[in-house]
This record gives sequence, C-alpha cells and structure tokens, in this order.
Amino acid sequence: MEKQKISLIEKIAYGGGDLASNFILVLSSTLVTFFYTDALGLNPVIIGTIMMVSRFLDGTSDIIMGFIIDKTKSKHGKARPWLFWLAIPIAIATVLMFAVPNLGDLGEYIYVAITYNLVTTVLYTAINIPYGALNSLMTRDQDERMVINIFRMTMAQLGSLIINAFTLPIVNSLGGSAHQKSWIICSVIYGVIAMALFYFCFFQTKERVKVVDESQSSTQLSFMQSLKICFKNDQWLIIVGVWIVMAFGMGVGMTVGTYYAKYILLDENLSGILMAASIAPVILTMPFLPVVIRKIGKRNVAIIGGVVSTVAQLAMAINPTSFTFLLGCNLIKGVGTACCSGTIFAMVADTIEYGHWKTGIRTEGMLYSSTTFGAKIGAGVGGALAMAMLGAAGYNGLLATQTADVLSTLQVLYIYLPALFTALMVVLFIFYKLDKIYPQVIKELLEREKK
Repeated sequence: MEKQKISLIEKIAYGGGDLASNFILVLSSTLVTFFYTDALGLNPVIIGTIMMVSRFLDGTSDIIMGFIIDKTKSKHGKARPWLFWLAIPIAIATVLMFAVPNLGDLGEYIYVAITYNLVTTVLYTAINIPYGALNSLMTRDQDERMVINIFRMTMAQLGSLIINAFTLPIVNSLGGSAHQKSWIICSVIYGVIAMALFYFCFFQTKERVKVVDESQSSTQLSFMQSLKICFKNDQWLIIVGVWIVMAFGMGVGMTVGTYYAKYILLDENLSGILMAASIAPVILTMPFLPVVIRKIGKRNVAIIGGVVSTVAQLAMAINPTSFTFLLGCNLIKGVGTACCSGTIFAMVADTIEYGHWKTGIRTEGMLYSSTTFGAKIGAGVGGALAMAMLGAAGYNGLLATQTADVLSTLQVLYIYLPALFTALMVVLFIFYKLDKIYPQVIKELLEREKK
C-alpha cells in the first residue's frame, strides 16, 4: 500500500478535537459533582444516582450514534460534519449545566438530570463518537494512524491535566467555589475554547477513505444487522474486552482516590497531586512511542505498558501510607498507561479495516461507538462497585476517622482491584493479532476495490 502522509497541522488539528472533548468530559465527569454538592448544596446520593443512570444511557447512546454515523451522507463526509453541527450546541449546553436556576429541590434535581444528560448522553456522544471514527477515515496507512493517535492521546491527557490543575484556581479567582457565578464564568471560558478547537479540527482535517462495500451498503443495514456484523469481528471483540476491563479498573481507582488520600494519607488535597503524577508521564512519553511501535508493534507496546502498570500498581502495597512512595509508583504507572492509551485507538481503527475485509461491509460508526460503550459501562459499574463496597464496609462520611474495615477496603479498591483488571487487559492483548496480518488485509481490500 502506498504511504499516505498526513500533514503536521492536520495531526495537531485532530488532536485538538480530543483536547476540546476532554475540556467537556473532565469538567462534566468530575468537577461538576463538587459544584452540585458544595456550591448548590444538593444531596450527593441523589446526584450520584443521576450520574450512575446517565452512564448507562450514555453507553447506549454511543451505539445509536455509531449507527447514525454509518448512515450519514454529506459533502463533508460522514464523521466531520458532526463537529461542525454540534460545536456551538455543546458549548452552550456546558454552560447550562452550571446555570441551575432556583426551582426548589425537586425542580433543581430535574434540571440537573436534564442538562447533565444533554451534555453527556446526547451532545458529547454525538460529537465525540464521530470524532473518534474520523481516525479511520483520514487514512488507511497503519503507521500514520498510529502517529495520529499519539497526537490525539497526548492532547487528550493535556486537556485532562489542564482541567484538573487549573479549574479550582480559576473558580476561586472569580469569587470562590461556593459561588455559582464563578462556575458559570469558568464554564463559559471552557465552552468557548472547546468550540474553537472543534472547529479547528473540522476545518483542518479531511476524510480520505471512501470505499464502496462489496455487498450490502452499511447505509442499508438495520440496527440489528449492523450489530451482528460487529460481532463477527473477533479482533474488535478483543478490543471491546480491553476497554471494559481497563475502564473498570480506572473507574474503581479514580472513584476512591480522594477517599484514600483523606483517610489513608490524611490529606485529601494529595489526591490531585497523585492524579497529576499519573497523567504527566503519559504526556511526556507519548512523543517517543512511534519509534518503539514501529520496531515491535502496537500490541507488544500495549502488553509491555500493561505489565509496567500492573507491577507499579501492586508495588503500592509495599508502603501504602507513604505519599512519596505512592507518588513514585504513579509516575511509573503513567509510563505504562501511555503505552496502552497510545495504541488503543489506532487498534480500533485497524479493526474497522479487518471487519470490512472479513465481512465485506464497512461500519466505522458502529465499531467505534461500541468500544466506547464498553468503556463507559466499565467505568460506571466500576465506580458503583467501589461505592457499594465502601458502604458495605461501614463507611460514614460524617466521621473524622473510619473503621479498620473501611481502611482495608480502601486499600483493596485503590491498589489491588485496579491491578487485577490491568493484568486482565494484558491477557486480552495477547490474543490480538492484527499487527501481523494488517498489511495483507489492506492489500486484499485494495485488490477487491480495483475490481
């Protein structure tokens, strides 16, 4: 297959799309909870229930949106137009999520449920699923896809780092986290930046992959027919499994991170530093991954990263009450995380070509959206399990100190369960074989398309 070079500006623009996505995602998945409970005084149990339900709705909407993408036809392609159509609506909806009016208790909870789901279940899904599928439509060159994915994940982690590190300082500089006006102004700032980045991604990227299905067009398939086509793709099923176990482990660890810092390390503010320590190595490691991937392949890099992450995670048990030791473990774990996140989306794109080769039908939208469905369900169930286990152990947030059962449960949730699921991810990667057969897959696809 002829090498297909993607310009640097286009790679940056594509990465800018995930920078924009993470501005919305991190704000709506972490900090908005603090806003609801501490600025508005809403009940954390009710807020948690709303978010748990929205996770399942969000996962379902991913698959529906994937089906819609496969039926989209426009002069801009099938994925890019959604960036253009929804950049402004998602920016406005992000602000509405914080502009909760004084409607009384019931009215406020209804407003939160509607606007939170408008952002996450509807608009974020409708713009992020096409954005992810765009990777497979920009090029079929495996090496270029890998580099594009590196740009994407680097900028995604940068967005996460920015939101986690600067949101509260910005809010406090605008009047304090207890004041709703400060959050609204901050959300306007983030919304405008995200909108500009989505448009930058739209105008500077191009859909080059235009193929004709050999049998039945994906636009003519019913939802269930498209889903059946996906389940014939064994390599895609492996990646879905990877997403589920990876998200499950991360969901558990991130849910209890603040509790661990507060009751084990005796300083809740340390949770943000530990999170930053796991993100910074990802950003610093990403630029070096293409060289390594070209030498040993995406699968092998992901396996090595998974092993490094598992070992670093388990090493925390050596000195679980030492912030300095945990900081070092998180830095090492971040390097392993980079190896996994730097390859996973490129693997998803490769499974799209593999599915087309195997079935004769190309379904970018359904295949990509179903992997994110697994990720969201995994994260939602992981977080719910963590809270259920803490509750069963007797956790009481009104107490200054917790029982020995709660403290031991926190260690299990923060250290051992994430390690278990990272190890399961490594096992699944062992069965991934596309790195070896991808050149032959593309060769045969191109030969079919010439006929």
